[in-house]
Amino acid sequence: MRLAAQLGVAAFAGPAFAQQQQAFKVGWIRPTTGRLASSFAPLYFGGLIAVDEINAAGGILGRQIARIEEDDEASPAKEPGIVRKLREQNIGCFVGPTGSSQSLASIAATTSAKTIQATYAAAAEAGDGRKYPYHYQIMFNTDQQAHVCVEYMIKTLGLKKIGILQENTAFGEQGTAATKAILQKKFGLTPVSEQVYPISAPDLSTYVANLQKSGADGIIGWIANVPNAAMIFNAMKTLKWFPPVTGHSGLMLPALFDLVPAEAVKNVFATYYRNFTWTDAEQPGARQLEFAKKLAKYPESKGYEVNVAAAPYYDFLYCLKAAIESEKSFEPEAIKRGLDKLSNHKGLLGDISFTPENHSGIGAKDVVLVSVASGQDPRAIGCMRARAPGQ
Repeated sequence: MRLAAQLGVAAFAGPAFAQQQQAFKVGWIRPTTGRLASSFAPLYFGGLIAVDEINAAGGILGRQIARIEEDDEASPAKEPGIVRKLREQNIGCFVGPTGSSQSLASIAATTSAKTIQATYAAAAEAGDGRKYPYHYQIMFNTDQQAHVCVEYMIKTLGLKKIGILQENTAFGEQGTAATKAILQKKFGLTPVSEQVYPISAPDLSTYVANLQKSGADGIIGWIANVPNAAMIFNAMKTLKWFPPVTGHSGLMLPALFDLVPAEAVKNVFATYYRNFTWTDAEQPGARQLEFAKKLAKYPESKGYEVNVAAAPYYDFLYCLKAAIESEKSFEPEAIKRGLDKLSNHKGLLGDISFTPENHSGIGAKDVVLVSVASGQDPRAIGCMRARAPGQ
């Protein structure tokens, strides 16, 4: 009996049990050094919350998630080397990098390496499953954002003379291209002015003045950082010109309120997710409110809550879990099969669906415009916002 018991323990402690207990390693690509390290660091907190939740609930098929972190310095040139380094450790799923330019450089390498990945890239091409079959975009893309912004300007506000203000990045270029395409195709309009500025410019007043001189009565802004936004709105204050502005969620960072006057953001509306908004008749969901409470436990997230909530990493980890459990395998090709047939997965940001051809998981119905000024409302609790009038 003693021998039988020992044999039973030995069998239980064999390869299958060891495999079950082995951590599921996920590559975690973010800048820990370089000029963007402090700005990008909070954007991964949603992913940390998801890892904690999943691990506390027993992991994925009994395996805990382990993050293997690499510093990309937010440099596109570093991305191919980081992909090689992580693949040499037999890691088949990556979280990050952040930034469209960095992400597109990384995706080019992970595609050939057949590595599952989600990045913080709003560029529409990042969701093309035919071009990038292993990358999954779980955030609104530039096409969706442009559609919401243009529709609001033309249909809701009744404006026709639209100006574009764009940073000179891959994100800015794709946002402008999408805006122009929708203006022309749907409304037969062209922008009255296109202003492209370098993100390192010390002053943006000339670009704003050019928009005013063009007769623009509304601005669509592809602006993703607070310093540039502050320069733009301060220039509007100097000119005493406050046209309606719609644009990217980067316009919503609370630090902006410390840098510009209240009147400068009164008519500014940014793209966001319906699940994190309120109206007189609707309130954010219980899951989103619970996420806001957990996020508040990260002091470093203060001032970045909106962009943390909008990051794809929380939902990506839960999509990975669903795909792995569906296929009962941790192999990248099996995970890809599971992700490619994921349909109406109830994510934090919205309902997430993929097909082999379409890897942009968020649907247009989950993307809305919100009031930037509502960030000062007590109901905002960091990452909630009031929907724009008429949305």
